[in-house]
Amino acid sequence: MSQDHGAQPTPAQIAEVQAALFNLRDGLMNLKMSLIELACMTDDNVQRHAQTEADSLLRRLRGC
Repeated sequence: MSQDHGAQPTPAQIAEVQAALFNLRDGLMNLKMSLIELACMTDDNVQRHAQTEADSLLRRLRGC
């Protein structure tokens, strides 16, 4: 990418940079969601709550 700093970018170059930025944004959003999911899986309180809900559901299914 050795360009003259005085030269104006072409529409194709602008589109390429925009596409790269959108891809970066999408990648960062995916990373964010993965980190949130991981935090929920490793959070003891969330795990206890999920276990309580699962136990309650099983009791209802068994009719107890």
